[in-house]
Amino acid sequence: MVRNNPIIWADYPDLDIIRVNDIYYMCTTTMHVFPGGEILRSRDLLHWEHCAYVYDTLGEHPGQRLDDGKGIYGQGMWAGSLRHHGGKFHLVFMCNDTHSAYYFTAEKAEGPWQRHPMAGFYHDPSILFDDDGRVYIAYGNREIHLTELESGLSAPKEGGLDRVILRDECQGLGWEGSHLYKLNGKYYLFGIHWPKGSCRAEGCFVADSLEGEFRGGEILSQPFHGRGDGPAQGGIVQTPQGDWYLMVF
Repeated sequence: MVRNNPIIWADYPDLDIIRVNDIYYMCTTTMHVFPGGEILRSRDLLHWEHCAYVYDTLGEHPGQRLDDGKGIYGQGMWAGSLRHHGGKFHLVFMCNDTHSAYYFTAEKAEGPWQRHPMAGFYHDPSILFDDDGRVYIAYGNREIHLTELESGLSAPKEGGLDRVILRDECQGLGWEGSHLYKLNGKYYLFGIHWPKGSCRAEGCFVADSLEGEFRGGEILSQPFHGRGDGPAQGGIVQTPQGDWYLMVF
Protein backbone atom coordinates (compact mmCIF):
# COMPACT_ATOMS: atom_id res chain seq x y z
CA MET A 1 0.00 0.00 0.00
CA VAL A 2 1.30 3.45 -0.93
CA ARG A 3 0.40 6.37 1.28
CA ASN A 4 0.89 9.87 -0.05
CA ASN A 5 0.04 12.04 2.93
CA PRO A 6 1.28 15.51 3.87
CA ILE A 7 2.72 15.41 7.38
CA ILE A 8 3.97 18.94 8.09
CA TRP A 9 2.46 21.94 6.35
CA ALA A 10 5.63 24.03 6.65
CA ASP A 11 9.03 24.43 5.03
CA TYR A 12 11.10 21.52 6.35
CA PRO A 13 13.26 20.67 3.32
CA ASP A 14 16.00 18.10 2.69
CA LEU A 15 14.95 15.97 5.63
CA ASP A 16 16.80 13.00 7.08
CA ILE A 17 15.12 10.67 9.54
CA ILE A 18 16.13 7.97 12.03
CA ARG A 19 14.50 5.95 14.79
CA VAL A 20 16.12 5.38 18.19
CA ASN A 21 14.13 2.86 20.24
CA ASP A 22 10.52 4.07 19.89
CA ILE A 23 11.22 7.71 18.98
CA TYR A 24 11.76 9.11 15.49
CA TYR A 25 14.09 12.05 14.90
CA MET A 26 14.21 14.30 11.85
CA CYS A 27 16.69 16.99 10.83
CA THR A 28 16.00 19.64 8.22
CA THR A 29 17.72 22.35 6.22
CA THR A 30 17.61 25.68 8.05
CA MET A 31 19.81 27.73 5.70
CA HIS A 32 20.40 31.30 6.95
CA VAL A 33 18.23 30.99 10.08
CA PHE A 34 19.84 31.04 13.53
CA PRO A 35 19.62 29.11 15.79
CA GLY A 36 19.85 26.35 13.22
CA GLY A 37 20.07 22.65 12.50
CA GLU A 38 16.62 21.97 13.93
CA ILE A 39 15.82 18.46 15.18
CA LEU A 40 12.19 17.31 15.35
CA ARG A 41 10.85 14.23 17.16
CA SER A 42 7.79 12.01 16.87
CA ARG A 43 6.40 8.74 18.18
CA ASP A 44 4.19 7.92 15.18
CA LEU A 45 5.73 9.62 12.09
CA LEU A 46 2.62 11.80 11.85
CA HIS A 47 2.81 14.23 14.75
CA TRP A 48 6.07 16.12 15.14
CA GLU A 49 7.40 18.55 17.71
CA HIS A 50 10.50 20.65 18.16
CA CYS A 51 13.30 18.78 19.93
CA ALA A 52 16.44 20.93 19.68
CA TYR A 53 18.63 23.25 17.70
CA VAL A 54 22.09 21.86 17.06
CA TYR A 55 23.81 25.26 17.11
CA ASP A 56 23.04 28.83 18.12
CA THR A 57 25.49 30.41 15.67
CA LEU A 58 28.19 29.28 13.28
CA GLY A 59 29.91 32.64 13.15
CA GLU A 60 32.26 31.87 10.28
CA HIS A 61 32.19 35.28 8.61
CA PRO A 62 30.43 38.67 8.80
CA GLY A 63 27.63 37.58 6.47
CA GLN A 64 26.31 35.14 9.08
CA ARG A 65 26.35 37.95 11.65
CA LEU A 66 24.69 40.45 9.25
CA ASP A 67 27.77 42.64 9.66
CA ASP A 68 28.34 43.22 5.95
CA GLY A 69 24.89 44.50 5.08
CA LYS A 70 24.22 41.52 2.83
CA GLY A 71 23.68 38.44 4.98
CA ILE A 72 23.52 34.86 3.69
CA TYR A 73 19.87 34.53 2.67
CA GLY A 74 19.28 31.12 1.07
CA GLN A 75 22.76 29.85 1.91
CA GLY A 76 24.00 28.54 5.28
CA MET A 77 23.19 25.01 6.51
CA TRP A 78 21.83 22.53 3.93
CA ALA A 79 20.83 18.85 3.83
CA GLY A 80 22.10 17.35 7.08
CA SER A 81 22.82 13.64 7.55
CA LEU A 82 21.46 12.45 10.90
CA ARG A 83 22.65 9.15 12.38
CA HIS A 84 22.72 7.34 15.74
CA HIS A 85 25.83 5.22 16.25
CA GLY A 86 27.89 4.11 19.20
CA GLY A 87 25.40 5.54 21.67
CA LYS A 88 25.61 9.03 20.16
CA PHE A 89 23.69 11.20 17.72
CA HIS A 90 25.73 12.40 14.75
CA LEU A 91 24.88 15.26 12.37
CA VAL A 92 26.95 16.24 9.32
CA PHE A 93 26.04 19.11 7.02
CA MET A 94 27.56 21.70 4.70
CA CYS A 95 27.34 25.48 4.59
CA ASN A 96 27.13 26.90 1.09
CA ASP A 97 28.44 30.31 2.12
CA THR A 98 31.57 29.05 3.92
CA HIS A 99 31.98 26.02 1.63
CA SER A 100 32.85 24.03 4.76
CA ALA A 101 31.84 20.77 6.42
CA TYR A 102 30.31 20.69 9.90
CA TYR A 103 30.17 17.69 12.23
CA PHE A 104 28.27 17.67 15.54
CA THR A 105 27.58 14.94 18.11
CA ALA A 106 25.41 14.66 21.21
CA GLU A 107 24.60 12.03 23.83
CA LYS A 108 20.92 13.04 23.60
CA ALA A 109 19.05 14.59 20.70
CA GLU A 110 18.02 17.40 23.02
CA GLY A 111 21.71 18.34 23.34
CA PRO A 112 24.07 19.77 24.15
CA TRP A 113 25.66 19.30 20.74
CA GLN A 114 29.43 19.49 20.31
CA ARG A 115 31.20 20.47 17.10
CA HIS A 116 34.20 18.48 15.83
CA PRO A 117 36.75 19.26 13.09
CA MET A 118 35.83 18.02 9.61
CA ALA A 119 37.80 18.87 6.48
CA GLY A 120 36.32 19.05 3.00
CA PHE A 121 33.04 20.00 1.36
CA TYR A 122 30.42 17.37 0.50
CA HIS A 123 27.27 18.40 -1.38
CA ASP A 124 24.14 16.80 0.15
CA PRO A 125 26.12 14.35 2.32
CA SER A 126 25.05 11.00 3.73
CA ILE A 127 27.08 9.24 6.43
CA LEU A 128 27.32 5.46 6.68
CA PHE A 129 28.80 3.76 9.74
CA ASP A 130 29.53 0.28 8.43
CA ASP A 131 29.50 -2.93 10.49
CA ASP A 132 33.30 -3.29 10.33
CA GLY A 133 33.95 0.05 12.03
CA ARG A 134 34.71 1.95 8.82
CA VAL A 135 32.79 5.12 7.96
CA TYR A 136 31.88 6.55 4.55
CA ILE A 137 30.25 9.62 3.08
CA ALA A 138 28.19 9.73 -0.13
CA TYR A 139 27.77 13.13 -1.74
CA GLY A 140 27.69 15.14 -4.94
CA ASN A 141 25.57 16.48 -7.77
CA ARG A 142 25.43 14.71 -11.15
CA GLU A 143 28.44 12.69 -10.00
CA ILE A 144 27.75 10.92 -6.70
CA HIS A 145 30.99 10.21 -4.85
CA LEU A 146 31.67 7.67 -2.12
CA THR A 147 34.61 8.49 0.14
CA GLU A 148 35.95 6.65 3.17
CA LEU A 149 36.58 8.92 6.17
CA GLU A 150 38.80 8.71 9.21
CA SER A 151 37.00 7.07 12.14
CA GLY A 152 36.42 10.48 13.71
CA LEU A 153 35.07 11.91 10.42
CA SER A 154 37.85 14.53 10.51
CA ALA A 155 38.99 14.04 6.89
CA PRO A 156 39.11 11.55 4.01
CA LYS A 157 41.08 8.45 5.00
CA GLU A 158 44.43 8.22 3.30
CA GLY A 159 44.38 5.22 0.97
CA GLY A 160 40.69 4.62 1.72
CA LEU A 161 37.92 3.93 -0.76
CA ASP A 162 37.21 6.93 -3.00
CA ARG A 163 35.11 6.45 -6.12
CA VAL A 164 32.20 7.72 -8.19
CA ILE A 165 29.21 5.40 -7.75
CA LEU A 166 26.64 7.24 -9.89
CA ARG A 167 27.03 9.59 -12.86
CA ASP A 168 24.51 11.51 -14.95
CA GLU A 169 25.32 13.75 -17.92
CA CYS A 170 21.77 15.10 -18.30
CA GLN A 171 20.92 18.79 -18.54
CA GLY A 172 19.59 19.99 -15.19
CA LEU A 173 20.39 18.96 -11.63
CA GLY A 174 20.93 15.29 -12.41
CA TRP A 175 21.31 13.10 -9.32
CA GLU A 176 21.76 14.64 -5.85
CA GLY A 177 20.35 14.39 -2.31
CA SER A 178 22.20 11.18 -1.36
CA HIS A 179 20.92 8.91 1.42
CA LEU A 180 23.08 5.81 1.90
CA TYR A 181 22.07 2.76 3.97
CA LYS A 182 23.17 -0.80 4.63
CA LEU A 183 20.24 -3.22 4.86
CA ASN A 184 20.49 -7.00 5.09
CA GLY A 185 24.07 -6.97 3.84
CA LYS A 186 23.39 -4.79 0.79
CA TYR A 187 24.04 -1.09 0.22
CA TYR A 188 21.17 1.17 -0.84
CA LEU A 189 21.57 4.66 -2.27
CA PHE A 190 18.51 6.92 -2.46
CA GLY A 191 18.56 10.26 -4.24
CA ILE A 192 16.60 12.68 -6.37
CA HIS A 193 16.83 13.06 -10.13
CA TRP A 194 15.79 16.21 -11.95
CA PRO A 195 16.62 16.41 -15.66
CA LYS A 196 15.82 19.72 -17.28
CA GLY A 197 12.17 19.89 -18.38
CA SER A 198 11.13 16.78 -16.42
CA CYS A 199 9.33 16.16 -13.16
CA ARG A 200 11.70 15.59 -10.25
CA ALA A 201 11.93 11.94 -9.19
CA GLU A 202 13.13 9.84 -6.27
CA GLY A 203 15.53 7.04 -7.17
CA CYS A 204 17.01 3.98 -5.51
CA PHE A 205 20.16 2.00 -6.34
CA VAL A 206 21.56 -1.12 -4.68
CA ALA A 207 24.96 -2.83 -4.62
CA ASP A 208 26.31 -5.99 -3.03
CA SER A 209 29.42 -4.12 -1.84
CA LEU A 210 30.76 -0.58 -1.76
CA GLU A 211 33.25 -1.58 -4.44
CA GLY A 212 30.51 -3.02 -6.65
CA GLU A 213 28.13 -1.55 -9.20
CA PHE A 214 25.06 0.33 -7.94
CA ARG A 215 22.06 -0.66 -10.05
CA GLY A 216 18.59 0.87 -10.03
CA GLY A 217 16.71 3.92 -11.20
CA GLU A 218 13.71 6.11 -10.53
CA ILE A 219 11.07 4.72 -8.16
CA LEU A 220 8.74 7.69 -7.60
CA SER A 221 7.91 10.51 -9.99
CA GLN A 222 4.60 12.32 -9.74
CA PRO A 223 3.22 15.80 -9.02
CA PHE A 224 2.07 16.34 -5.43
CA HIS A 225 -1.14 18.29 -4.72
CA GLY A 226 -1.01 20.21 -7.97
CA ARG A 227 2.73 20.96 -7.82
CA GLY A 228 4.52 19.98 -11.00
CA ASP A 229 8.03 19.73 -9.57
CA GLY A 230 7.62 16.29 -7.95
CA PRO A 231 9.20 14.80 -4.83
CA ALA A 232 12.44 16.15 -3.41
CA GLN A 233 14.99 14.44 -1.21
CA GLY A 234 14.33 12.57 2.00
CA GLY A 235 15.17 9.43 3.94
CA ILE A 236 13.78 6.01 4.81
CA VAL A 237 13.02 4.67 8.27
CA GLN A 238 11.76 1.38 9.70
CA THR A 239 9.04 1.15 12.34
CA PRO A 240 9.34 -1.18 15.36
CA GLN A 241 6.82 -3.42 13.55
CA GLY A 242 9.15 -3.79 10.57
CA ASP A 243 7.38 -1.49 8.08
CA TRP A 244 9.47 0.89 5.97
CA TYR A 245 8.56 4.47 5.09
CA LEU A 246 10.10 7.00 2.74
CA MET A 247 9.65 10.60 3.86
CA VAL A 248 10.33 13.40 1.35
CA PHE A 249 9.44 17.05 0.93
